[in-house]
Amino acid sequence: MTALLAFERAASHRSFQIAAKDLSLSPSAISHQIRGLEESFGVRLFARAGRSVRLTPAGEKYFQVAKSILEELDLAGRDLLSTNEARRYELRVSSLPFFTSTVIMPSLGTLNRYHPSLSLRLEATHQYADFDSSGVDVAIRFGKTRSRGLKFEPLLRVQSVPVCHPDIAQGLDCAKKLSESVLIHVSAMPHSWSKWLSAMGEGDLTPAGELWVDSVPAALEAAEHGHGVALGMSPLIYRRPDHGKKLVTPLDPAGQESTLYMVVRPEQAGDRIICAFRRWLINAVECAK
Repeated sequence: MTALLAFERAASHRSFQIAAKDLSLSPSAISHQIRGLEESFGVRLFARAGRSVRLTPAGEKYFQVAKSILEELDLAGRDLLSTNEARRYELRVSSLPFFTSTVIMPSLGTLNRYHPSLSLRLEATHQYADFDSSGVDVAIRFGKTRSRGLKFEPLLRVQSVPVCHPDIAQGLDCAKKLSESVLIHVSAMPHSWSKWLSAMGEGDLTPAGELWVDSVPAALEAAEHGHGVALGMSPLIYRRPDHGKKLVTPLDPAGQESTLYMVVRPEQAGDRIICAFRRWLINAVECAK
């Protein structure tokens, strides 16, 4: 490629010296690169007469092709840059629903301080974001499942904690009493309750009933309306606006701690937009503890 650029510049200017200035090389370096091409092809590309040079017929033919290819490469590069600039200020974020509602949404008003022109496209979902096909820039995930080729940065350690309406909390002073309650499950996390109960030594407990919903926010809403006992994330649950009013935590957090991660592509980890979002997100997490 270096030789091709040297040839194209020299052929465009009909001068090794001007080509050297364009490429910040010495005239002898330009001459050396072109001589290497001529030796590889077995033909002369330039006819040299003192300091003046002119293209041979073979050189002229090669120049037209080389010039066209380099122009196409330049255009393709400009297209990539313009595409990147167009989306640089819009960040696609895939986040767990509960994290979105307790951390991202309450702090959105401060995002402007970290990057005035940044706008977010938020997707609140329990599904793993496909970085290869969905166009996601940042994901908030539990654990490191499907971690190959991605960069994980820990944000927060969390534990499960039972939550319910104050009326249901009366008399619910130990895990064993959950046998008198309806347990609210999240379909995307079907083993959460069994893990919490096992950690409390009540792995064989049979509840009075079960209710299945599709997300953590839906489970918490059902709990607020007195439909049963759900599992929240400690410490984030304590930042929920209705905590202590419509929703209380009668029992302690238990079970193995899980880590929430910010996930990005390694090649984008140093992107200034993502770095600005990371700084804002870390502050938002601190405020939510």
